Amino acid sequence: MAGISDTPIRVLYVNTDEDFTELVQTKLRQADADIEFIHATNARTAVETASAERIDCVVTAYSLADETGIDLTESIRQQDKDLPIVLFTGQGSEEVASESTRAGVSDYITIRTDRDNFELLVHRIQTLVQAARERRAAERINNRFQRTLERTADAIYAVDTEWRVEYMNEQMADRVGRDPETVVGTVLWEEFPTITGTKLEEQYRTAMETGKPVSFEQYLEEPFDYWVKVRAFPDEDGLTVFSQEITDERERQQELERNEAILQKIHDVVFVINEDGRIQFANSAAARVLERSRESLGGERLSSIVSSRVSDSDAREFKSAVTGTLQEIDGDGGVTGLYDFDLQLGLRVGTKRRVFDVRLTPFQSTMNRQVLVVARDVTEQSQARNQLERERDALRELQTVMADSELSTDGRLEELLEVGCQTTGLEIGIISKIEGDKYTVRSVHTPDGSIEAGDQFDLESTYCEEVVAQDSICAFSNAVSAGKSSHPAYQQFELESYIGVPLVVDGNRYGTLNFSSPTTRESEFGTLERTFVELLAELVSSELSRDRSRAELEQTNQRLESLIEAAPLTIMEIDRDGEVLLWNRGAEQMFGWSREEVIGEFNPIVPKEGQSEFKRHRQQALRGERIRGKEIQRQTKDGEQLDLLLSVAPITEADGEVTSIIAVLDDTTEQKRLENQLRALQETAQQLSVARSREEIGDIAVEAAVDVLGFDITGIWWYDERENALVPITETTAARELFAESPRFTPGDSLAWEVFESGEIHVCDDVETNSSVYNPNTQIKSEIYVPLGDHGLISTGSTVGQRYSETEVDLFRILGATVEAALARADREEELRRQNERLNEFASVVAHDLRNPLTIASGFLEVVKETNDPTHYEKIESAHSRIERLIDDLLTLARGETLIEDTEQINLTDIATEAWGYVDTSQATLTVCDQAPVVAGNAGRLTQLFENLFRNAVEHGGTDVTITVGGLDDGKGFYVEDDGQGISPERREEVFEHGVTSNKGGTGFGLSIVADIARAHGWTVSVTEGTDGGARFVFETDS
Repeated sequence: MAGISDTPIRVLYVNTDEDFTELVQTKLRQADADIEFIHATNARTAVETASAERIDCVVTAYSLADETGIDLTESIRQQDKDLPIVLFTGQGSEEVASESTRAGVSDYITIRTDRDNFELLVHRIQTLVQAARERRAAERINNRFQRTLERTADAIYAVDTEWRVEYMNEQMADRVGRDPETVVGTVLWEEFPTITGTKLEEQYRTAMETGKPVSFEQYLEEPFDYWVKVRAFPDEDGLTVFSQEITDERERQQELERNEAILQKIHDVVFVINEDGRIQFANSAAARVLERSRESLGGERLSSIVSSRVSDSDAREFKSAVTGTLQEIDGDGGVTGLYDFDLQLGLRVGTKRRVFDVRLTPFQSTMNRQVLVVARDVTEQSQARNQLERERDALRELQTVMADSELSTDGRLEELLEVGCQTTGLEIGIISKIEGDKYTVRSVHTPDGSIEAGDQFDLESTYCEEVVAQDSICAFSNAVSAGKSSHPAYQQFELESYIGVPLVVDGNRYGTLNFSSPTTRESEFGTLERTFVELLAELVSSELSRDRSRAELEQTNQRLESLIEAAPLTIMEIDRDGEVLLWNRGAEQMFGWSREEVIGEFNPIVPKEGQSEFKRHRQQALRGERIRGKEIQRQTKDGEQLDLLLSVAPITEADGEVTSIIAVLDDTTEQKRLENQLRALQETAQQLSVARSREEIGDIAVEAAVDVLGFDITGIWWYDERENALVPITETTAARELFAESPRFTPGDSLAWEVFESGEIHVCDDVETNSSVYNPNTQIKSEIYVPLGDHGLISTGSTVGQRYSETEVDLFRILGATVEAALARADREEELRRQNERLNEFASVVAHDLRNPLTIASGFLEVVKETNDPTHYEKIESAHSRIERLIDDLLTLARGETLIEDTEQINLTDIATEAWGYVDTSQATLTVCDQAPVVAGNAGRLTQLFENLFRNAVEHGGTDVTITVGGLDDGKGFYVEDDGQGISPERREEVFEHGVTSNKGGTGFGLSIVADIARAHGWTVSVTEGTDGGARFVFETDS
């Protein structure tokens, strides 16, 4: 307690009277030098001082300036109930004494004259302060003990000799789930009936009875369900119990036991080594791996045991890891993570090398520093992880290769093959193209360049044959084990290992991607490797597809550019403002503006009055609409008006925005002109269809040549069969003025005749170069000949050298075909007219010529019947003979001029002699000259021809007429001549007509039959005066 009294006493005196205050201060210091005096003149200041400073005692007067000493006491008591307060006043009374007691005044001293008031005050101050200090000290000790009990981890309670609970700390209360205030005062066995009859009760009673402490461990059943370690200390007041829950410790012990068992059973290798590297513990797996017993490993240096089983580098790494692990203990006294060191070491186990994942953990035992070593066999995982790392690296390299925009297709494929070789561990990588049985190296990666791109092999000599046949991935690590020892690839190239996969490009089989090596692999190809090769095949296929697409796109673009440039159309690109971005060669040629003049400028072909239309078309296309085949008109740079067809389409960017338009202009000026010309030619054809004569047809045709085709110098020639010449029908005015008279063309004398004979149109752009021209000095420089079938020829020419266009030639051909059709129609009409005349002739014969002999025969038959005079039978017979001849001539005439197609070579000497025998020649004479030719003809028809000629000569020339048959001097025909009375010149044309005869008994058909037979053979026949004055019939055969 000495420490308590040695501390100076701090007294706060409160009084308004300063003189009395000074007196109190003096008296107190005289009585006790250790009293520190503090003065306050009012209650408010006193309360503030008592709260702010250490005050041991307050002395106050009753009367204060602002209130009384009683009021001050009440204020201080609100803050501190234990601070000593002395009411020191001269105003003593029972009422004041009572109020002071109720307010909490510690002592009440009235000032009296009969005693030493100040000595009494000092004594009361010392007594009150000492008591207050001792009380506070006791409270502090009690609080400290209480806090100790409360803070201890043990659960504590105490009972008296009657087993009533006197105390229970919070730990115990929490454990049993009770409120200490409700438990204190109850009997232990009644409050906790479950411990009655247990070892706990037994031990407690033993301690109480013997007075000796007890210590034991006990499991408490439900509702507690935990283990405790109990220490009970008896004394004269009862029993104090310290209960420590040890459930965790018991479980840890069990866990340690389980761990011990696990350590011995697990496959992981476990060592504990000390700081000298000696083995303190080794589990069964460790002994098994090191091929030692557990007992023999104890105390051995781990490094000595494994030194022959690991590489030098692994041994150094392990030693360094152990040192570092031990330093962890010196550094921070504990583990910094799950494991302080993690490394992989290769260890020989038996005859094989295995890979172990080794983890080191430091710990401090009671004896020394130690290291826990745990090693797990991760050989398979290591191989898989290494493979994964290789493939991860490979994927990164693949990504790099595919992202390199500078690489060409060949370069990219070669780098992909290199990555594939690195990943599979095979030296040779090939991308093949397979067509049928031909295997071609597309790209290759080899270490020695023994195989090059473009090399070809038979498919069956490669392992890829199996890939193609199965259409799936094929792989083996040892060719012999895979049964490939007899395969050509093994025999020729000694390839031991191989993996290949099909390549499909754009949905079509392309070839294979394959990797191979002349050495075997240690392991088979795993799923990851197979998947990687398949992924690589996808990338190769994509690159080949892109290369094909790029090539096709480039080719398409080149073709498009070439097409745009070569197109005979105006193709231009126009931006939103109407400025020209593209102007092709066709535009230059069509409009006359060069590309340099137009690019970047407003479209020059749009006139001012057409700009609104141009803007409308442009905006329509910019909205995504199209314009197809709109007819417009524009002028060229030289002012020429063109008829055009306009087509417009929008040009869309990848994002769908229309940035410009493409316009295509097709020049239809010539087409329009051609349409007009064709329409005019159609009208000409209609006019020609009603023309009745050659001359009328010719006039219409040459007029059309001038007005429609612009061919001012045009003429038409008709083929005169009798003259065998092309005879002019008509010509244009310009042709008439140029030539005065159009020439006649005969065989072999002109180009015109050659064209007529060949039936082929002929265009001569330069007449001077043609040797077949009719007049070498002609003013015509170029000309066109169009044959009109068998009817003749139409020709046009120009005095100015020019090259006729195909259109001009075609139009002139069309005009010629129209004229030919018109001439054919006119000839058909003429033929119809002639046929009508022939029908009339037949009618005349039937009506007149046949009726006459029939009448004669009938009349004489009646005479015979009447007279029975047989001499009239001769008249009847003669009439019948004439009827028979008329019928024969009619039948022959009915055959007409039908062209004879089946001919044979006939000797005219023989055929004339045969025909002579069929005619009643009386005294007439036939002479066949030696030069009588052999001709191509029909024997029967020619016999009829000679019969009619011979009969005509005898009938008109007399019974003794001489008839001569011979060949023409030029060898191109023959003649039949008599020495009769001949035919007058004026009648020589009509003698070949039907029914014309000068003989009273003749039919009038003989010579017309001769003419028809000649024309049927394609010959011409004419009659002249004979050598001896008779008639000479000339037949021209052209052969």
